[in-house]
Amino acid sequence: MGIAKEKLRLGERSFLEQITISARKLNMPVAVIRRDVIPGLGPLSGIYTAFKQNTCDAGLFLSCDMPLITREFLSELNRAFLKKRKALFTREQDKAGFPLILPASALSIVQQQLTEKDYSLRRLAHRLNAAFFPVAGNCAEQLINVNTPADYKRAQRFWRKAEQVRKQTVLEIKNVNVRRGTNHLVHDLDWCIKRGEHWVILGANGSGKTTLLNALLGYITPTSGEILLLGEEYGESEWPELRKKIGLVSSTIRQMMPESEPAWITVASGKYAMSDYWGTPKANDKKDALTILKQIECEYISERPWCYLSQGERQRALIGRALMAKPSLLILDEPCAGLDPAAREHFLQFLQRMARRRTAPSLVLVTHHVEEIMPIFTHVLLLKGGRKFGEGRVRDVLASSKLSDAFSSRIELRKQNNRYSLQVKGKRGVII
Repeated sequence: MGIAKEKLRLGERSFLEQITISARKLNMPVAVIRRDVIPGLGPLSGIYTAFKQNTCDAGLFLSCDMPLITREFLSELNRAFLKKRKALFTREQDKAGFPLILPASALSIVQQQLTEKDYSLRRLAHRLNAAFFPVAGNCAEQLINVNTPADYKRAQRFWRKAEQVRKQTVLEIKNVNVRRGTNHLVHDLDWCIKRGEHWVILGANGSGKTTLLNALLGYITPTSGEILLLGEEYGESEWPELRKKIGLVSSTIRQMMPESEPAWITVASGKYAMSDYWGTPKANDKKDALTILKQIECEYISERPWCYLSQGERQRALIGRALMAKPSLLILDEPCAGLDPAAREHFLQFLQRMARRRTAPSLVLVTHHVEEIMPIFTHVLLLKGGRKFGEGRVRDVLASSKLSDAFSSRIELRKQNNRYSLQVKGKRGVII
């Protein structure tokens, strides 16, 4: 194609960079073979070189011709190999090819074929009595083999399509696990938030809500899996800047606010993700903070010190603080805790109005209480024992039987005027 294929680009990365990133996400050592021991003999020469230059029990082999391959596909391939521990080739349209996984014992067969000047991957698969990994229809585009300018244009089309999907995704969690010692706190969690969606994370105590929240905020590192915010992956992007794209309202933040600080400074400090603002605030920061206080219907508290704000006013001020950084995602961690019934209802009605604005970020409400699920919330993630127990639109997930299983109690769910309530049925001998 005129230039080395490894240097061709998709987006901001070369083919080689794309493939290497996908491979590294498997948490395995990655070796790039740039020059074969016996050059010019095709894929078998690369396989021979890899085994000669690296000590391993098995090798997963990728081709620089296939830049669209993903970590998910490679993970499935690896799981299939681990079940049988024998040579495994990807098969598409009855053709055996890359990606493939070979045990180190395959080296002797590869060497024999090279001696015989037989460079066929298909015959190598036959000699190894290999298993085959079938390609699902929705994965076929990942196996585009770029050998011609037409192939390159096709790969670029698929890449742009995937980029458009990523741009519509605010948050994506892929196969996340969190272990601490012998405790498996979050199990194989997948979750995706699209633009325009507002989610509720619902579950009993110990269901994994707090652990998941801490992982989203970067307070803890998942044992495995990926977390992407606006297409940027945790661990591969500048965390201080990425962190500003998530707003947080929680009791922890509330307790960090200085008692004498005026509300407008509390809001302004959110731009810098700091508390106990020191120094002289910029004029533009004050102007923006006052604008936000008006948007959250609290302009009258602008000069009022934190210690004189009601619980409801404090929650709104914290939302304003979070909005100051213009986040794409706003997490509300049990925001109604400590509010009396009237203040809670006023706050929830405010959330309803705020979320309807065109410029509103996607909301995530973490709660135990279905009564706090306002009509503006579109989806529910239901957790139990660190696992995803239910996911989807509110109307599809919230049901008496589902909640009874999630909370391990007999629950009767009611809905009236687009609001939910529940009643827990008692059991003989059980104190509720």
